[in-house]
Amino acid sequence: MEVKKFFLVSPGDSTQKPRPFYWSLDIGDKWIGVARSVYREKHPEDIVKEVSEAHHLTQLDWRKTPFRNDELATGWLSRDGRFYGCPAVHHDVIAYCVLGMKVADLEEMGWARVYSNRFTCEKRLSAEQRNWLSENGHRVFDSH
Repeated sequence: MEVKKFFLVSPGDSTQKPRPFYWSLDIGDKWIGVARSVYREKHPEDIVKEVSEAHHLTQLDWRKTPFRNDELATGWLSRDGRFYGCPAVHHDVIAYCVLGMKVADLEEMGWARVYSNRFTCEKRLSAEQRNWLSENGHRVFDSH
C-alpha cells in the first residue's frame, strides 16, 4: 500500500471559532478533506498545522479534528466497552477513518451505535457495553 502525505489544515475561510482542522490531501490548487471527500479551494489564510505520512486513514490522529471526540455523547461502543466519540452525524466517518471498518461490519460484530438519548445494537449487548451505557445515562433493559 502506498504511503500518502496528509495535511492537517484549517480552512482560511472558516467562520468557526476556534477554527477546526481537517485531514486533507494536497492536489495543487485544492485540498481534499479525506473524511468526507470535500474539495476546498486553497485560501491564503489556510493554516497547515501538521503533515503526516501514512498508509491508511486509520494511522492519523483524528482527535485533532472535529470528527473524533470522546467527550461527546454520540459515537461507537465496542464489544469490550471502549467508546469512540463523534458528532451525531459522523458515525460513518469514524467507522471508516478511525476504525477502518464498514458500518455494516461493525453492526454485524455487535458494536453499538450510541446517540445522546438512545443506542442501537444488532446483537445482544455484552456486559461491558451494558455497563458503559448504564454508567453514561442510558436505560438498558434485560431485552438488550
